[in-house]
Amino acid sequence: MNLVRQIPNLLGVFRVIATPVLAYMILLQTGWALIGAAILLFVMAMSDIVDGNLARRLGVVSPLGIYLDTISDKIFVAGALLPLVQIDLIPSWYALTIIAREFAVSGLRSYAAAQGVVIPARAWGKQKLTLTVTGLIWLMVWAALPMIDGSPTWFVWLSQWWMVPYGLALIWTIASGVEYFWNARDLLKQAVVNSAVE
Repeated sequence: MNLVRQIPNLLGVFRVIATPVLAYMILLQTGWALIGAAILLFVMAMSDIVDGNLARRLGVVSPLGIYLDTISDKIFVAGALLPLVQIDLIPSWYALTIIAREFAVSGLRSYAAAQGVVIPARAWGKQKLTLTVTGLIWLMVWAALPMIDGSPTWFVWLSQWWMVPYGLALIWTIASGVEYFWNARDLLKQAVVNSAVE
């Protein structure tokens, strides 16, 4: 029973531990390794969606669980982005934009928490993660198919549309970051006033 109650936390640990495996599979640059990486990234993303709901259902929401849920998605997304940059599937500026946004928003939320203000996750932010993961999975499948004999023609054609979620992920990344800082503008203005007084 205690093990069941630890499942949400274990899912968070799983995402962190699986990240190096994800990166290694991408760096292999073979068709089936990229397909395997795409599947692993999908499983990691699904576990990220499930663990929070499961924790609330089991009544085991904890500071550790919140911490793992907060950092694990950032870790596994970076774990996919960086090796994809290394093998020239995505430009470095794209990865930097997504990772920098995560640092900026995490810093903002940490500062707000220190001031006793809770900035909750917003719809744009959750959609951003979904679009980012979808775009990366789609991209890896597109890159893998030419290396796999016998890929269905329609599937190869469909894979060429990876740039749609890929592009939307970038738009959502920027827009959701702007939304966080816009909604925290009063808090940030007060911080500027306080620093000027000091």
